[in-house]
Amino acid sequence: MKVKILIAAGGLVLLGLLPFVLPVTHVNMVTEIAFFSLFALSFSMLFGYGGLLSLGHSAYFGIGAYTVALLIKYGLGLSLLLTLLAGGLGGALGGLLAGFFCVRLKGAYFALLTMAFNQFFFALALKWRSLTGGDDGLSIKKLDLTLPGIGVIAMNNVTHVYYLILTIVIVSLLLLWYVTVTPFGNSARATKENDERSSFVGYNVFTTKLTLYIICCFFAGIAGGLFSFFQGFVSTSCIDTAMSMQVVFMTFIGGAGSFVGPILGAGVYLYFTDWVSRLTDRWEFILGVLFILLVIYLRTGLVSLLSRSILRGRFGWKRKI
Repeated sequence: MKVKILIAAGGLVLLGLLPFVLPVTHVNMVTEIAFFSLFALSFSMLFGYGGLLSLGHSAYFGIGAYTVALLIKYGLGLSLLLTLLAGGLGGALGGLLAGFFCVRLKGAYFALLTMAFNQFFFALALKWRSLTGGDDGLSIKKLDLTLPGIGVIAMNNVTHVYYLILTIVIVSLLLLWYVTVTPFGNSARATKENDERSSFVGYNVFTTKLTLYIICCFFAGIAGGLFSFFQGFVSTSCIDTAMSMQVVFMTFIGGAGSFVGPILGAGVYLYFTDWVSRLTDRWEFILGVLFILLVIYLRTGLVSLLSRSILRGRFGWKRKI
């Protein structure tokens, strides 16, 4: 445990120093990795804890992105932090609407229904041009951050944006980790293993799955809100099925069965695609080959290559509560 704490503390110190040692382009890359890590972990939690393979998780990422963009563009006088929180609440509301129907199903039926809801939200964003801008998207400005006792912090500074997003992502990751060690986390794992047995011992399977679904959608919405704020732009590309497949790739490349895996997978995916796309226009083919090789020869993801004594965090491990 002490080793893990020391490694975590060292990692935080390293992340805090990055803007002083890296060029702006690399700082922006790390910022992207941060909020996509949160997005990937929200998907991995849903799959790892509830056994629910969602093929439409970008719906809630996109809802969060559009919520933040619309609040900034048309303005309600909300502070930046409340605006970003509204993105998460938008994702949670979308998760409540879709999850009420989706979590009643299992396996392929659940996956297909989540994809159908994803297409529904995508069509809504595409056709409601007067509000969302359709496929032209929306451009937004960056709100400044106001903190009591500190004052106004300008968000037109790359370093300020980096620290804001990094802080929100770290807090969100800690909250997701906390969910895994609560009694609710135990009930979620139990329903994944056996619905009927969980129901027999007193768990409400539907409520447990729906609650987990909403929690994961909330954090996907937070990630989407950070995405639109960082980009200063939002379009239908953040809510289409391609984005849903990206988060699947990130999660399985890193390791779907671990807490650290999706974070590692997001970093590898974003860095690799950025690097390969500069070399060739056929980078998607190379990415597909890499994914196939990982599925065949490294089913537990890249995280399995790391020391288990340092990064052991499987969803199914036995915890002492």
